[in-house]
Amino acid sequence: MTGGVQCYDAKSNKNFTLRAHILSWSSDLPALAKVMCTTGHNSYQGCRFCYLRGIYCANNKHIYYPLLPPKRLTSTRYTSNALPERTHRRYLQDIDTIENSGSKANRTQSIKAAGINGRSIMFELRSIRFPDSFPVDIMHSLFENVAPAIFRHWTGTLLKLDDDFNISNDNWKQIGSIIEKNRKSMPYEFGRPLIDIVKHSGSFKAEEWTNWVILYSIPLLSGNLDNK
Repeated sequence: MTGGVQCYDAKSNKNFTLRAHILSWSSDLPALAKVMCTTGHNSYQGCRFCYLRGIYCANNKHIYYPLLPPKRLTSTRYTSNALPERTHRRYLQDIDTIENSGSKANRTQSIKAAGINGRSIMFELRSIRFPDSFPVDIMHSLFENVAPAIFRHWTGTLLKLDDDFNISNDNWKQIGSIIEKNRKSMPYEFGRPLIDIVKHSGSFKAEEWTNWVILYSIPLLSGNLDNK
């Protein structure tokens, strides 16, 4: 569509060229991996913005991306404000390396090192810049990821640790009761009134987690968490 199509403007009684440019692309991580031709968020080079290398956890059978490695390992240490950044030019260089790697074994190693498994068709659009045109999706990244994970941490079900960040079951029952009692008094301009988060968090969608984070969490958690 960058070349444009001929259209007619009835107001000016003239033809004009209508052009459409894709500037950004948003979706969940598996879909983005297919569009960008990356190896995905559970690979060692799973970040589309930087070259931070993941570490495999045998106990959980999952790859994590800590800035500082566990004490038993001597892998790379990273600084949050100075991560090895991916750029459009670096993406193209990595793709060229993979395409010119020769043998199948060398190609596999190049893919693992770069976190890219091919040349995305999106490179044919001059308006697209890697990775800038693929921003973080707040719905999947925060409201359906970080928010429920923090909730599980506060309830002691994420890591199953007895620490200062766990809120007692009695306090959670009180929070759930307050939510239920206030359903009728919540203005519908704020969205669908939240239901008991303790009993029904497993069925929460992005809308419920959004309302929990923005409207409910701060007043209801006040006094229930350790000061730190």
